[in-house]
Amino acid sequence: MSEICQQKELAVRDEAIEVLRLHNGNALEALRTLIAERDAVEERLAIAIVAMGRGFTRGWRP
Repeated sequence: MSEICQQKELAVRDEAIEVLRLHNGNALEALRTLIAERDAVEERLAIAIVAMGRGFTRGWRP
């Protein structure tokens, strides 16, 4: 495995550990928070899609 891949994998593990730490080790609450944040990002993306003109992105849509 390359050095860059190992660093990315370690960073992802560190993030997961940090999320669990923020929720005092409660994995269910950590998942609920991540799902809620994902939903919020999807909502902002949907608003951005509506707000963007098609000419601005040359027809590209997320």
